[in-house]
Amino acid sequence: MNPHRRRAAGLLLLSLSSCSSNASAPTGQQGPVGEQDIGDVIYVGGVTDEALVRLLALTPKSDARHAVIVDSPDLTAPLAKDSAAMFQFHLADQQTRAPGHRVRPTAPPVSIWVRSFRELVQFSSPERIAHAHGTPYNGLAYYLEITDADSKPRLQVFTTATSFTPEAVDWQNLVQAPQPLSLEITSAIFEDNSIRADGGPYLGGVFPFRIE
Repeated sequence: MNPHRRRAAGLLLLSLSSCSSNASAPTGQQGPVGEQDIGDVIYVGGVTDEALVRLLALTPKSDARHAVIVDSPDLTAPLAKDSAAMFQFHLADQQTRAPGHRVRPTAPPVSIWVRSFRELVQFSSPERIAHAHGTPYNGLAYYLEITDADSKPRLQVFTTATSFTPEAVDWQNLVQAPQPLSLEITSAIFEDNSIRADGGPYLGGVFPFRIE
């Protein structure tokens, strides 16, 4: 099954005042602000570029419950360059849950009156992000970034899934990049594109690997 995929176009500018207007963002977690380059991010699932900008504007926190475990491929051995590997992972916290216990990443339902008020405030604010693309996202999402030996981003994915297989052109870009590579996974829980107060973002881990 091939998930819906799309790429964002251009640069999205995010000011300090725009980020601080996110009432769900944890105090003191403001990250580097300025020009966020999301022009070549791959989107999988119902995630939006506005949700991604909010994630990138914050400094990820470390929390053992939100640590990521990579199930495949085996990153301790060189990956074959001939065909793209499928990266599959899960949150460490999901291992300790009782059988039959379902993860509930989505936020509690928000009343129509609260939602309408928030939308009115957003549209009346001069610092509002210019465009929201698609239906606002609710739930758990992951941001995957693969960088090369020179710390240059080579592949960026914003997804609702816990697995991802690069397309052939993206895999060749990784093959030709200076080795070793590094995969960083960050997660967050969103409510109407905003990160919940208890929703991160969380640094799941940084995983070095190489392709030979």
